[in-house]
Amino acid sequence: MSEHHPDAQPPAPAAEEERKVVVFAVRIDPTLREQIEGLRGITGHSVNDVGVEALNDWVAKTLTDETVQQKAMAELDAEERQLQDRRAAIAGILGQTAAATDAPEAPAEGSNRRGKTRPQS
Repeated sequence: MSEHHPDAQPPAPAAEEERKVVVFAVRIDPTLREQIEGLRGITGHSVNDVGVEALNDWVAKTLTDETVQQKAMAELDAEERQLQDRRAAIAGILGQTAAATDAPEAPAEGSNRRGKTRPQS
């Protein structure tokens, strides 16, 4: 006879098979755990349901926080500047002039990734 776990997730539909559920454990104060258990008993929610709901609410709130959005954009801008500096340094080593915003050039016809020319057919 198989054992049924109340917190077990039902099998995912075929379209979602690649997205596997992961375990995410948090440490909480025992008093909070007692409150959760008491409320869980009243509401009929599992501890997992309560945790997922709390985390979803936190993510939604954080994503709309203007300070978080500004920080994320500042980090992206910093990464972009670092990539531009790296591109310029590599171009300098190769003796090329590269504008910071230029896209990499496509390989010339008849060339391959190793820089050797292929015979034209």
